[in-house]
Amino acid sequence: MMQLKRITPLYFALLLAMLAAACAPASTPTLAPTDVPASPTPLTLPTTAAPATTAPQPVATTAQTTTTGSELTGAALFQVSCASCHGADAAGNKFTKDDQTIDTPSLAWSELSQTYAADPSRGSVADQVALSIVKGQDETGADLNDMMPRWSSLSQTQIDSLVQYLQKPDATLASATLTPDGMALQGEQLYVAACAACHGADGAGKTFTKDGQNITTPSIKWADLTKTYSTDPSRGSVADQVALSIVKGQDETGADLNAMMPRWTFLSKAQVDSLVQYLQTAFK
Repeated sequence: MMQLKRITPLYFALLLAMLAAACAPASTPTLAPTDVPASPTPLTLPTTAAPATTAPQPVATTAQTTTTGSELTGAALFQVSCASCHGADAAGNKFTKDDQTIDTPSLAWSELSQTYAADPSRGSVADQVALSIVKGQDETGADLNDMMPRWSSLSQTQIDSLVQYLQKPDATLASATLTPDGMALQGEQLYVAACAACHGADGAGKTFTKDGQNITTPSIKWADLTKTYSTDPSRGSVADQVALSIVKGQDETGADLNAMMPRWTFLSKAQVDSLVQYLQTAFK
């Protein structure tokens, strides 16, 4: 009995310590420099696509995507967010602007593997490609050129699906026809996925620096577009001409816009109409 009395206080002290540890708030894990941050705002899709004959509905004027549904992943992400700069076949592109040649790199997996195998301590090739997408990091951890968007709004599922898609052996990754998920994008969603990286989340245009030179993308605020596309009413309404700039890359005279402006020929009329309507309501 004397021995039990000596043990009992020790037992209760250990029990209290265990309870205290169990009830203590969990510490917040610290992201390592090579971790992909979690995102609460994945690019989402409507549950069903709007029929091509349906007139575009009023869209939200906020900068954040508010629709719910399945996330845009893999092939659709590549088509609307990557192919315009890196090419439909992921082989890279070459543009000329203001007497400056701008090369975008190939995203062929064999080349990405060669680039991101230089320092295995930073993770697998797939891990490092994910970091280049989300954080704009090169193979050393330094910043890629600021023309490369930081796709920090993508969820982990979206990042994983895009990296997996880039590993496809097929040389031509994206076709001229949008996937069903891509066809479901409307208005604000199209802007976030395809336009904001170059023209800014507020539509005011952006200035990038590459090789010591500045590259400026124009404002697409509706007041600025109206001023530009009202010079020749015979070419149609401002909305009609903005639609032509999106699909055919035509300026206010009918001449070609700079090749850096993608020709979104694979968008449906309903998608183009919804995007033009979004520009009118969101960026006045």
